Amino acid sequence: MNKTSNRLKKIIENDRLILSRESAEMIRYDLKEVLIEYFNLIGEVDLLIERGDNGYKITVIATAEAVKSFGIIR
Repeated sequence: MNKTSNRLKKIIENDRLILSRESAEMIRYDLKEVLIEYFNLIGEVDLLIERGDNGYKITVIATAEAVKSFGIIR
């Protein structure tokens, strides 16, 4: 399969993703809320969900200027 065919296949598979845009935004918001507990974030959190052979590949990209100090849970 050539590069274009692979790309088209991926687009079609992603179109079958049941996750709505609103649902993806809710997940992105929730992830950001968790991350800001541990990091001083710069900018927004990016979320990419791709369908794979054995489920979904979920990629979260965020940039932080520092890690916040936090205690150890016992």
